[in-house]
Amino acid sequence: MGRLSTRLVHVATAAFFGLVLFAVLYAGPARRCEAGGGKWNLTAQACITPSCYRSGSCGQWAYPAAWCSKVKPGDDRASVHFHLGDPDQVGVDEAIWHADKGSSDLIVAKFRGDALQSLSCPVAP
Repeated sequence: MGRLSTRLVHVATAAFFGLVLFAVLYAGPARRCEAGGGKWNLTAQACITPSCYRSGSCGQWAYPAAWCSKVKPGDDRASVHFHLGDPDQVGVDEAIWHADKGSSDLIVAKFRGDALQSLSCPVAP
């Protein structure tokens, strides 16, 4: 009985440390990304950085309305795209996103030059 108990303790300990290691390695990139000012895209397993607008890599977010509170009048276009992702429609002075996947609610950003003038966004929960 003593050997069996010892083996069970070793197996349980190894399993515990394996789970901890998995959690650290899995969450590690996301934490590093966010600590560096980026946003972690879980689907793409990629860090989206504030420079994504210039590199064309902001991507589309499933629920951009959740980020509307981060966007303020006066922000530049690059900052708006970083927070909301690539728009569904782009005009000279306007960008439009669906508030979330499959929604008919729209987020509308109006620009003057590079500066955000106004943002109409459905209320995020």
